[in-house]
Amino acid sequence: MSKMKKLKKAKFALPSLITLGSVFCSFMAIATVMDAMRLQGDAHLDKIFIAALLILASIVCDLFDGKVARKTGTSSKFGMELDSLADGVSFGLAPAFVMYGFILHEAGIFGIIACFLYVSGTLVRLARFNIEAPDEGVQTYFKGIPAPGGAATIAAIVMAAIHTGFEFNTQFEINTLGAITILIGFLMVSTVKYKTLKGKKTIHDWIYIGIGVSFFAAMCFVLHPTQAFFLLVCYFIGFGMLNTVYLNLKHSPRRHSRKRRKTIEMQAIKADDSAAESEESTKDIKASADDAESTDDKTDNSSEDTDDKAKSEDSDLN
Repeated sequence: MSKMKKLKKAKFALPSLITLGSVFCSFMAIATVMDAMRLQGDAHLDKIFIAALLILASIVCDLFDGKVARKTGTSSKFGMELDSLADGVSFGLAPAFVMYGFILHEAGIFGIIACFLYVSGTLVRLARFNIEAPDEGVQTYFKGIPAPGGAATIAAIVMAAIHTGFEFNTQFEINTLGAITILIGFLMVSTVKYKTLKGKKTIHDWIYIGIGVSFFAAMCFVLHPTQAFFLLVCYFIGFGMLNTVYLNLKHSPRRHSRKRRKTIEMQAIKADDSAAESEESTKDIKASADDAESTDDKTDNSSEDTDDKAKSEDSDLN
């Protein structure tokens, strides 16, 4: 086999290898959580922290596989299907394992339900994205938190809580974290709009990015990077919610009905004007017809007078 054919095959395999790298990181995160369940105290938390970092590594791999496929021109249906299946493991199952191993295993059946609902939300989110994604063009907004965003939120919560030494001493605090996990799963299948930041960016996109980067950089100077990352995730989720409220108010049904009513009124006015114009034209046509009839009558009368004169002249001659 020639070297060019080998390079061509390697080029087609590269995006899939990066996707499998994402799966490997998520699998290592699950294995690390299982090791952590046999430990106690700081050793347990250190293992969970490593598992959360592996979730972030999985997100990085997912960001690059699509870019590499587009740059090398090796996008294929096989790669898309593999990526979707990998996302279900990397951003659904693995983060749920991390959250359950962190503290939700102490919530009993509620902890299991919370993690299951998060996984279900991720899978539904991915399935909906595969159906609604346009064949051509670029989406301006994601409907619901993207699956990597949900996984990043879980990892950020776990890492920030471990680094700050926050202890979930009461059942209420543990159940609250379970409710937050359910909320993240719900936001992934919601209609909350989050900017994709793909394609040509507008001035509003650059402002959004600039605020996020500046905020994260400033928080890194004041706080630990894990806490700054948690605040950045909160900014991302909060901005999407506020932006959705703004868009809904901007395009509210009342506004649409008012606009529709105004359009109907304008159409009615145009119809009245056209009817008036047609009526005037009809009157003009009738008037011109009457004038033509009167002209014909005069012509007939004049011809009759001429005939009478001719008859009288004939009688005189006779």
